Amino acid sequence: MKQVVCHKSELSNGQIMRTQLGPIPVVVVRTKAGSLYALAAKCLHQGGPLDQGRVYEHHATTKDVGEYVIDPGREVLKCPWHGYEYDIKTGCTVFDPSRAVQTFQAYEEEDQIVVQLATAGARQA
Repeated sequence: MKQVVCHKSELSNGQIMRTQLGPIPVVVVRTKAGSLYALAAKCLHQGGPLDQGRVYEHHATTKDVGEYVIDPGREVLKCPWHGYEYDIKTGCTVFDPSRAVQTFQAYEEEDQIVVQLATAGARQA
C-alpha cells in the first residue's frame, strides 16, 4: 500500500507532516539535511500526536545519573504530551530500544512525497 503525501515543495527541510496510510495515522519527517522518514503518528505512552512533536538534531543521552552525552548522529522526534523520544530512523524509543512505533518507507517520486508499507526482504539461505 502506498500513499501520496504532498508535493515535495510542501514539506521543507526540518518540517513534519501528518498523513494517513489506509487506517494508520503517519508522521512524515524531512530532516534538515533533506532525508525523509515516516513513523506511526501515535505515541506508545498515551497515544500523543507525534505530528505535533518536534524533531531534534542532537540528542543527549544519560551515561550516568546526572551526566549527559551528546549523540550528534541521532535525530529524535519528541512527543508533545510527555516527552517520549523516538529515533526517526528506526522508530525505537530512546530509553528502551526494544519498544518502537511502526516505521514506513518515505521517498520522493517525481514531484511528490510518497509513503508506503515496507516490504519484507528476500530471505537468504
